[in-house]
Amino acid sequence: MGRRGRSCSDPQGEALRHAGIRHPHPERVQASLFAEHPDFFHPQDLVQVKYEMLRAHHVDGLPAAQAARQFGLSRQTFYQAQLAFAEQGMVGLLPQRPGPKGPYKLTPPMQAFVEAEYRRQPQRPLAELADELAARFGVRVHPRTLRRLLQKKKRLEPPAGPGR
Repeated sequence: MGRRGRSCSDPQGEALRHAGIRHPHPERVQASLFAEHPDFFHPQDLVQVKYEMLRAHHVDGLPAAQAARQFGLSRQTFYQAQLAFAEQGMVGLLPQRPGPKGPYKLTPPMQAFVEAEYRRQPQRPLAELADELAARFGVRVHPRTLRRLLQKKKRLEPPAGPGR
């Protein structure tokens, strides 16, 4: 049966899946803690697995590649978790939403231009603003991208409508 059709056999596993923090391959976790103390260490708990992987490296001295392998994760995941934990603590170990985090085409100067032009002429169609942006900066964006940018800035809320 496909991945979506699988069900977790225990309530904690189901809760982890629902929360989006279930380890994609709990069967790969080989760390003895998870076998010796199944009531406390749950191989499906991705946050716990990442934390224990980092602890095994930093406290127990396990090499990064070996720690990653022992906890069923890649070296890339190890280094990402290490950086995220250093910057954000436990919150950094929570899975992040995939995909772009913002308008990647719009540089800060382009965003400032859009905001200034919108303040100057708030009734101007966003399609025209997109055309001017393309002429000035050489980057084409959809008017909807400009609307999202302006809506993110709480003080700038373009009205919805044709050409907006």
